[in-house]
Amino acid sequence: MSAWHTARATWVTADEQDIEFVVRDRLPDWGLTRRSRRIAAQQLTERDVSVEEIAELIGVTPRTVYRWRAEGFQEAAA
Repeated sequence: MSAWHTARATWVTADEQDIEFVVRDRLPDWGLTRRSRRIAAQQLTERDVSVEEIAELIGVTPRTVYRWRAEGFQEAAA
C-alpha cells in the first residue's frame, strides 16, 4: 500500500479528545486528521471564533476555513 493510501485512511477518522483540546482550550494542533480539522473548525465557528484564529489553531489557511463554511461543513458530519 502506498503512503498516499495509508494517509487517506486517516482522513475519515476523528479523535474527539484532540478536537476538544483545540475547541475548549484553544490549543493549536496541526496534527489533526482531515475530518478532525473540519469538525474543530465547525465547532469553533459555532463559538464565533474568527476565521484567522480557526486557521491558526488547526493548521490550515483562512481560505480553507471560508471554503468549508461555504460547503456547510458537510464532510465533518459524514
